[in-house]
Amino acid sequence: MGFSYAPYAKAAALYRPDHTKLLIIQEAPPYALERHFYFTDVRAHDGLWVNFTRYAYKDDFGEEVAAERKRKDYWLGRCKKDGYQVIDSMREPIARNPHPKRVKMIAARAAAIVKECKEIAPDQILLAKKSVYEALAEPVAAAGLPLVNEEALPFPGRGQQLRFLAGLDTLVEQGRLKMPT
Repeated sequence: MGFSYAPYAKAAALYRPDHTKLLIIQEAPPYALERHFYFTDVRAHDGLWVNFTRYAYKDDFGEEVAAERKRKDYWLGRCKKDGYQVIDSMREPIARNPHPKRVKMIAARAAAIVKECKEIAPDQILLAKKSVYEALAEPVAAAGLPLVNEEALPFPGRGQQLRFLAGLDTLVEQGRLKMPT
């Protein structure tokens, strides 16, 4: 049986803001079908959601991630209200491919991704992962879209969480990223 992006799109649609102040473009849905930024019953390995939410709501997000995951619907609703949105570059998992192939796969969808970004019309765009940045930075910038990162930001998993958070701090300090809370 083939992969279906429908459950991911359905979950994301529940939390789509009326106006997107910050659009984060991640690589692709994970191979583990129970995990995604917008799925509310994730028990582990949702690094982008945990780390971005922790960053955006640092004064309110608790130390116990398991407890905050139980409130994920609340947090996603808050992201929606504050204008945060996440989309996938690809509509199927690609992480098992080597990095150069993933970049080529994403680059092959660049026109579609740029079109989607124009339809969303975000105030800011953040490319989250080296493969996403390498494939999309040039076409996104060439389209006149509001890209905030001038270099790759690591995906916050597999030990890259602190680098991801430090990268967000740097973008905020430089005035390139404005957190809409």
